Amino acid sequence: MKSIRVVIGLILLTAASFGFQGCATTFRAANSGVTTLRNFQLGNLTPRTTFSMADIIRFYVNVTWDDVTQEPGWQDVTWNWYKDGKLVGHRENDMAYFKGAPNTRFATQPAAGLGTGHFKVECLINDKQIAAAEFDIK
Repeated sequence: MKSIRVVIGLILLTAASFGFQGCATTFRAANSGVTTLRNFQLGNLTPRTTFSMADIIRFYVNVTWDDVTQEPGWQDVTWNWYKDGKLVGHRENDMAYFKGAPNTRFATQPAAGLGTGHFKVECLINDKQIAAAEFDIK
């Protein structure tokens, strides 16, 4: 009887450890920025602060974590786009898989869809902001 309880306890402990995989990982941005989609595709990651209405804007984040020898696995990634402090765009990537650091994540928005003005975009992993950038569309 005692051995059955030990076996059941080990099974429950193992199941719980899988449920908490990646929970203790602290994510941070190695670097990030906003640029045009075309610049990103050409490998030009020089951040920009001003865009035209014809641009397609890409916010990229190179994510790293405490122990880069470990794979943190599945994480929730959220992208929020603000115009003058008001939320105007939101994208969720539930259960994005993180393998190998740094791990590049990005979100894209056409400038024409945002309009002119001052903007902020942020990237959150598991509801914690890891990067943000501000820019203008003229």
